[in-house]
Amino acid sequence: MADPAHSSRNALDWAGTYAGTLPCANCPGVQTSLRLNRDESFELLLQYLERDKAPKVSRGRFTWAANGNAITLDEQGSGREFLVAEGRLAWLDKGTAPTWPQDARQQLTRLTPLAVGELPGKLESHRWTLVWASDAKGQPIAGLPAASPREIHFNFSAGRFNIEGTCNRMMGGYRVDAEGMLGFSRMASTMMACEPAVMQLDAVVAELLAGALKIELLAGNASTLRLSSATNATLFFTGKMTPEARYGQPTRVFIEVDATRVECKNAEGANAECLQVRERRFDVQGLAVGAPGAWLPFAEPIEGYTHRPGVRNVLRLKRFDRAAHGGVVPYLYVLDMVIESEAVKP
Repeated sequence: MADPAHSSRNALDWAGTYAGTLPCANCPGVQTSLRLNRDESFELLLQYLERDKAPKVSRGRFTWAANGNAITLDEQGSGREFLVAEGRLAWLDKGTAPTWPQDARQQLTRLTPLAVGELPGKLESHRWTLVWASDAKGQPIAGLPAASPREIHFNFSAGRFNIEGTCNRMMGGYRVDAEGMLGFSRMASTMMACEPAVMQLDAVVAELLAGALKIELLAGNASTLRLSSATNATLFFTGKMTPEARYGQPTRVFIEVDATRVECKNAEGANAECLQVRERRFDVQGLAVGAPGAWLPFAEPIEGYTHRPGVRNVLRLKRFDRAAHGGVVPYLYVLDMVIESEAVKP
């Protein structure tokens, strides 16, 4: 019989965050992150790849098996069972014996928080999407992020910081001190009017960012960022590496997008409908120069841009060279700004 005095529960430093991609019967996998706390509470994030836009979050409590080597999540975690070992967990399918060894595909690996000196670089190399926010009692903060019609993103670059997705775009400076605390300089914002529930987000977010926030950043295939206030309010984000971090600095280009699409061939040679675009040029004062280029079909997606039929736009784009990094498609286009927009009558 196992000796409870020398079990995983008593002998290991098991508290922490574990992550990995677990098998899925009808998708490429389930991106999973499980945080185990010393008070025997948990936080589980599950994202079915190619199906879920964002992870689903559940929080509850877990119990230890009698031998102290496995845990069971409560109903908030659908009763999932995990075998616990040094630096790893194994998800136990129904009927699987709770003993090692276990299939590597069923395992989650413990993540190590980054050192303070690494934090600014990692903050700036990712775009952070707010997944949930909770107050000092662990209850969801009303309106975050559900009241926003768009995802809420935090962006860091060269000591600067901005927020997208609330009513107004907020921006300012940021710093990380020697204790891993994140502080913000006085922020400016745009002055747009929105629905009352969305406008309230500006005040809520500004209040949360008024004081220093403790950073916990876990980097890997599924990078996560947790910002905690002195009152234990928490903002939790998932991170996606920026194109600049992946491909280097972009080239700025301008294109005009026609109001209607045209028939074309996509990258695989199949028939498709493409944007119709032409090149535009502007001087340093933002004034148009030279004659526009010829209209051409444009089969590539533009990250951050959604075409509306009947609307002509002039776009400022970031063009990243993927071919230099082994990409099959030579360029990645990311929307930087819509500089002209016009509804065109049919």
